[in-house]
Amino acid sequence: MKSYIKAIMIFSESGELRKVPMKPGVNIVTGESKTGKSALVEIIDYCLCSSRSTIPKGKITDFAYLYVLPMLINDHTYVIARCKWLSGGKMYVIREAADFDTDNITLDYFIDKLQLDVKNAQYKIEAALGLNISNIVADGEKQGKKASLRNMVSYLFQHQNLIASKFALFYRFTDYYKRKDIIEQFPVFAGMIGQEYYSDLIELESLKKQLNKKMKMNSMCERSSSYVKENLQPLIQDYYALLEIPFNTNITTHELLRIASNLPEFDDSQLFSENSITERYHYLNRQLEELRDKERDILLQIDNLDDASKSGTEFTQMLEELREQTDIAGISDVQYVCPICGNRCEEISQDDVNLSEASSWLNNELEITSKYTNDFSEDIRKLKEIHGDIENNIKSVWQQIKNIEQKYIKSKSLVSKREKANYAKAKIALYMDMTDSGLFENVDGDIEDLKSRISLLNEKIKGFDLDTKKYKAQTFLSDNMNRLSLTLDFEGEYRPVNLNFGLVDETFDIYHHQKKNEKIYLYEMGSGANWVSCHIALFLSFLRYFATQEHSPMLLTMFFDQPSQVYFPQGTIGKDDKKELSYADIKAVNQIYKTIFDEVNNIGTITGFLPQILIVDHVDGKDLEIKEEFLSYVRKDWRNGEGLI
Repeated sequence: MKSYIKAIMIFSESGELRKVPMKPGVNIVTGESKTGKSALVEIIDYCLCSSRSTIPKGKITDFAYLYVLPMLINDHTYVIARCKWLSGGKMYVIREAADFDTDNITLDYFIDKLQLDVKNAQYKIEAALGLNISNIVADGEKQGKKASLRNMVSYLFQHQNLIASKFALFYRFTDYYKRKDIIEQFPVFAGMIGQEYYSDLIELESLKKQLNKKMKMNSMCERSSSYVKENLQPLIQDYYALLEIPFNTNITTHELLRIASNLPEFDDSQLFSENSITERYHYLNRQLEELRDKERDILLQIDNLDDASKSGTEFTQMLEELREQTDIAGISDVQYVCPICGNRCEEISQDDVNLSEASSWLNNELEITSKYTNDFSEDIRKLKEIHGDIENNIKSVWQQIKNIEQKYIKSKSLVSKREKANYAKAKIALYMDMTDSGLFENVDGDIEDLKSRISLLNEKIKGFDLDTKKYKAQTFLSDNMNRLSLTLDFEGEYRPVNLNFGLVDETFDIYHHQKKNEKIYLYEMGSGANWVSCHIALFLSFLRYFATQEHSPMLLTMFFDQPSQVYFPQGTIGKDDKKELSYADIKAVNQIYKTIFDEVNNIGTITGFLPQILIVDHVDGKDLEIKEEFLSYVRKDWRNGEGLI
């Protein structure tokens, strides 16, 4: 995933613009208090589909008519914009070329563009990121949910009141349900698993429920009304058809049992025909044909989805291989000259032109296939569920047909109408006896089939190896935090630092592991220096982890608000009577910034793409040892009356 915010823009209703330009890598906005620095994160959050506006009311909200966030996501620029809250907060998500210049964005730019509600805008952004998990069902939950952009932002923002907190690590963790979703969706954000994994889990849970039901039916006297009606009603219908008596199928189970206990008697004095039982036989055959037609349609849909998924994947792989070949071939701008005669070789130059055109075509085809070659595993699972229900209905109807055919239409042992009626009545009586004694049909075959399917699915799910992936991620984060801690300001009593993060156990807590096997959690540590160092170490490690995962859809933008606040909250270096203390503080802040700069640049070197950090702070960098590097990252310096608005 390549992504970064190109700018933060605010338009007034008249078209006046306030703009903070941004680049990949480190971006710093420095300045005095009350200049609008911290509002930048709230504007980003608002443009990323927040359900409410937390932008500070006052100058900014009075000025703002439209907030705009142009963002590069892979090979395109997405112009994400949102109207002010009081006008309804509608949004725009517009795709442009990767090199789209933000200077082209004016209020007029949006005149003919489609306006979206927040949910649809969110879906478009998620699609651009490749965040396409549509049905996640966690343990104990009855209703599924989708992986959400809104849960992703908790890994991106370290607000001013959060970055130095000893009681909280993550944005939005105060809400229990949001915290639960954010933790559960980490494997999705890390690119560890896709929809197929969750679809298999859903199917597995469904099969386990079916197995439990069959096991209960096999071991207990299950007298559920649905089971009695399903098995007893066809027998009574057969009997009534033989007696040429109309039967009302729209009755309760209680009424059905009452009828079964008090059946009408066969009367020899009346003339009976075979019309009713024959009509019932034909009706069931028609019903069976309809069910089989439905089954064929469902199976065809499943086959088509399977074929579409395989074809799309194979086509994409083929295009990738072709692109690799064209990349290896390379294209030169020089004129080719024959080494013998010295004349220009136009044929080779034309081959270069053709190769360039073919390469462009390949890139366009890959872009299209990546957007429209979807994972159909969830759709296939739903269709298989429908097919299972149809299959059960076919089995039930087929058994009724065979019974009528063998006993009432083609039977050689049951010749007379009385014999047939007595047989039907006896079957009802036998079923009533079994109902009373709990002897229902044998389901051993169904149980074995379910166990076999469950075993196969368990093996498939184990193949995703999610536990191992999470353990490796936890180790990665801990190792990286401890490496970063060497250059951050931790108190001596916690050195050597041994930081750990509870990812596998899903606590999402950070703690220092001492030699005596004692865990010291963040809230048990003293000093704001330890707290801010833990936050910075953890979230820089998250940034490195997400940036190095090939299939991660995570935005590679992080926001640090006032990382120097525990040393000099207002950005002052100190007075003469506190000179010694201020130098220690300056050194610690210098360590923070050097650690951030080095880490971001190192990630860029390893991955080939710089992740993005936006830092807002009172510090102007002029008293730091790394002053020149600090100043090179400053995008805005809001002092002497300057500010966002």
